[in-house]
Amino acid sequence: MAALLSPSIPRITAPKPTHGGAPSHSPPDTRYVPGNSLARFLGYFSIGLGLAEVLAPREMARLTGACQEGLLQAYGAREIVCGVGILASTRPTAWLWARVAGDALDLATLAGNLIDADGDRGNRRTRLGVSALAVAGVTALDALCAAQLTAAAALTDD
Repeated sequence: MAALLSPSIPRITAPKPTHGGAPSHSPPDTRYVPGNSLARFLGYFSIGLGLAEVLAPREMARLTGACQEGLLQAYGAREIVCGVGILASTRPTAWLWARVAGDALDLATLAGNLIDADGDRGNRRTRLGVSALAVAGVTALDALCAAQLTAAAALTDD
């Protein structure tokens, strides 16, 4: 549990020597790694969304316009696993890329429901469209954070 509450900043435990004649005097943990606070936010967001999908699939189906309650529960379990993985990992990059892949599944599911809702009365198409826009926004955040952490890992890995 303590791992979930501690920052998941990649740690640099030894100075990286410079090449050439100049000595390296950089202390450990001085490199700024962009994306860590966003990663933690996305981890908590993922757990919250996953709990809502697992515990209240009928309400989430009504809210989003997606009809498959069982699929929403499975997607909720995926969200919870990714969220815990992000918060428990010292390098959550792979977990964030897993969120991006999950977002692609979510968008495909919403698109399929939107096609099926072509003749539906009411505001189901509107709810599906708004849900797709919300998922697209979160997908952009997931991809941005994953790309930042991927780039940071390339700089810190030997």
